[in-house]
Amino acid sequence: MNVRTHKRVKRKTPGGKTVTLIRKKKPKYAKCGKCGAKLRRKRLNTLKLKKIPKNQRRPERPLPHLCSKCMREYLKSKVKSK
Repeated sequence: MNVRTHKRVKRKTPGGKTVTLIRKKKPKYAKCGKCGAKLRRKRLNTLKLKKIPKNQRRPERPLPHLCSKCMREYLKSKVKSK
């Protein structure tokens, strides 16, 4: 995966050669789908996600892409419309 945006780091191998390694990007914080606010949890990269059990990968909330403020507004609007 030789992508230009990935950071390149020069390292010395035990044999004495200098090798350029390409580091992967760290995942960014998850954002609210409505207002764009930063959610409290951090996204995990795929290697870490594979090691976690499936029930811990998914959030338990009904709308995981919303922050608590937008979630509260959504639930209030649902109750008022009934």
